[in-house]
Amino acid sequence: MTKRILQITLFIVVCCAIANAQNTSTYLQNGTVVARFPMHFTNGFMFITVPVIDTDIYGKAITLQRSFLLDPAASNDGSYLPDDSLINVTGTHTFYFPISPQRTLTVDLVPTLARTWVKKTDTSFYGVLGYSFIRRYITIINFLERTVTLYSVSEGDAKWDARLDTAAIHIPYLDDAILDHCNCPFPTMWFEVEAPPFKEGRVHFSLAERQSVIYQQAIEPKTQKFIDEDLRKDSLAGKKKNFGGIEIANFELGGVNIARRNPRRTIDKLPPIFRNLNIFITGTVAIDVLRHFTAVIIDPTRSRVMLVR
Repeated sequence: MTKRILQITLFIVVCCAIANAQNTSTYLQNGTVVARFPMHFTNGFMFITVPVIDTDIYGKAITLQRSFLLDPAASNDGSYLPDDSLINVTGTHTFYFPISPQRTLTVDLVPTLARTWVKKTDTSFYGVLGYSFIRRYITIINFLERTVTLYSVSEGDAKWDARLDTAAIHIPYLDDAILDHCNCPFPTMWFEVEAPPFKEGRVHFSLAERQSVIYQQAIEPKTQKFIDEDLRKDSLAGKKKNFGGIEIANFELGGVNIARRNPRRTIDKLPPIFRNLNIFITGTVAIDVLRHFTAVIIDPTRSRVMLVR
């Protein structure tokens, strides 16, 4: 009888240890896990796999595993493309993510055709979870474990591992951009950057783009002249050339120069969506830079992002 009690006690202790392990993090010591999603890369894009409640052709509810882009550069809750193109959806549509037998997350997604090309990259693509979804949670994107974990923000002050004080780059983020034509907010995430000789401004934080960009408006005249002359020489030689990139020596975020981790940046024109904002935009920070870190932590309780080295 005593042996049986010891076995039961040991079983309970092991179960408690497993439960505690599932609710702890290498970085966040007191967080409550809301959801943990596996991450995968396809053609350089980062996707998370999410269970979604859908209906089959008979109207029966089923749970499907679908791929979503996680992107703080998208301001709304997300976007999706209905599989049946004959169905027109206006406003938002509520999706249900059954993350456990006890909990289901709800997300309102806006239908759009803006990302139809993603279907060619991942046929299970179902939409984008944007900034208004991300700011509900503390998000830890662990590239080594290939997981994205959401933690509750209602547990009080987060207790972070002390090693992050020196092992991570702490970057304040801003979400105060305004659209000039309507004086309305453009709620996405921005970092202030210093990247001489480029003009000082902000960079857009994007997890849904493969390559970081420097926009042409940030290039100082001397560098622009060099690019123009290089293109002209190539044209005179009878060759067609697209000058797509440049290597940078300085790119400071949070007071730390991260250019060594990935010095190459694509050069592009400023997208139309950014041409009516009240801020000067230098470029973007995307997956090609972020993957050089062990993890990326988004903490909306302190309006900061931590890049873990």
